Amino acid sequence: MTLAIGDGANDVSMIQMADVGVGICGQEGRQAVMASDFAMGQFRFLKRLLLVHGHWNYQRVGYLVLYNFYRNAVFVFMLFWYILCTAFSTTSALTDWSSVFYSVIYTSVPTIVVGILDKDLSHRTLLQHPKLYGAGHRQESYNLHLFWITMLDTLWQSLVLFYIPLYTYRGSSIDIWSLGSLWTIAVVILVNVHLAMDIQRWVIITHAAVWGSIVITYACMVVLDSIPVFPNYWTIYHLALSPTYWLTILLIIIVALLPRFFCKVVYQRIWPSDIQIATEAEAQRKRSNFEPKPGRDSG
Repeated sequence: MTLAIGDGANDVSMIQMADVGVGICGQEGRQAVMASDFAMGQFRFLKRLLLVHGHWNYQRVGYLVLYNFYRNAVFVFMLFWYILCTAFSTTSALTDWSSVFYSVIYTSVPTIVVGILDKDLSHRTLLQHPKLYGAGHRQESYNLHLFWITMLDTLWQSLVLFYIPLYTYRGSSIDIWSLGSLWTIAVVILVNVHLAMDIQRWVIITHAAVWGSIVITYACMVVLDSIPVFPNYWTIYHLALSPTYWLTILLIIIVALLPRFFCKVVYQRIWPSDIQIATEAEAQRKRSNFEPKPGRDSG
């Protein structure tokens, strides 16, 4: 990927040919600015643009690409296991509204909020340690290796998501629409907790988006299950009264995310990256600043 920086009309062709063009608005006119992707008033702003905003954007985009693959694939794999289990029949456990709302309402807002607000490091740390910008050159946030690890993790989570409720309610009297209601809320909670494990910067909006999406999902399911013409009429009310329903959801979250949690801990303790080391050092500095200083002994 090529970055071109120019401040005059003679730099326009170079800026247009590069992958990313930065135009400097100066004494030579605004031709470079009009042809660029980013514009600024002085050359000194380039340092912050590259080392801070460039790093933040790379980390966000790299993670969100993998997360969106995961978020959609885990839902599709869950439906695929159902098709295999029913011998490719035309039956469905989820309503059409649940399938549509999954990507549009249930899981979209946390993805957008994290993609805009999440920051792994502060701007001070990134400016003090310019070598951290090299994480983008090494493709640490998105590469083929991470993609296939994410797909393996997605496969495992989809198996847990589908088969734990199936075996938990095996031999019971609940219908397939009740299981579909359980699968819907379980997959929404799972992908949101999965996202919460990777969020670096928690603010009020992030909490509202992640946990609020789960509340909105329950609210939508209550509304949909209250409409008599739908086949899943009143299913959520019967399920929510049973402790088995809540224990099943908890078991799904723990079993599905346990391998991911274990691998993250082992990797960060044994093979930490430069970003993880800088993040830990930054967190340690914040803790030391909040610790009360011991007073002097009198006497």
